[in-house]
Amino acid sequence: MHRPALSAALQAFASIELKNAIYVACPISSGRRELDLMLAASQFDRSVLRADLVHRWEREVLEPNRSDARAAATRTRARYPGHNVINPSEFNIDGLDQPGYDVLCERIIRGHVARIVLADGWEFSRGARVEALLGAELGLAFEDGAGRSMGEHDIWAACEKSEAALLDAGFPEDRMRDLLPPTSGVAAVG
Repeated sequence: MHRPALSAALQAFASIELKNAIYVACPISSGRRELDLMLAASQFDRSVLRADLVHRWEREVLEPNRSDARAAATRTRARYPGHNVINPSEFNIDGLDQPGYDVLCERIIRGHVARIVLADGWEFSRGARVEALLGAELGLAFEDGAGRSMGEHDIWAACEKSEAALLDAGFPEDRMRDLLPPTSGVAAVG
């Protein structure tokens, strides 16, 4: 984690006194595209995959995920004119590693967000699942990428369905459990 970069980003959010923002939780560096690449390459270690297939991972995972995230944020802004919509795929902070981004997004959600939009494919994304779990813990409002309201039951059902789809596709269960945050037992929250 690069503490000065994280601190500066958090100070920027605090300085504008952002409240009641809408956060678009979406796959960025992980998600279904990365999981499919893992299956195709038979490489289920995220760090090894990204190191060995860096250009392919950027082309097939990162770039299309960022494009989809921009589109999801654009649709959300159209549904909520005049509201602040946060697109985390636009965060590009030199020196900030994944744990640093996790802290940044968690603090943004805790301090500035009232609603989370779960963009298409969120249930396959490590980060978006963490954000959904946090949002549920905080009692935030949820909707899907099309703007339909979602309850906690919908969220947990989507997670379970995504896990079943991965297992059906041949993804090793132990690796899936390592790559995606568990949601079992969380449905009792709220």
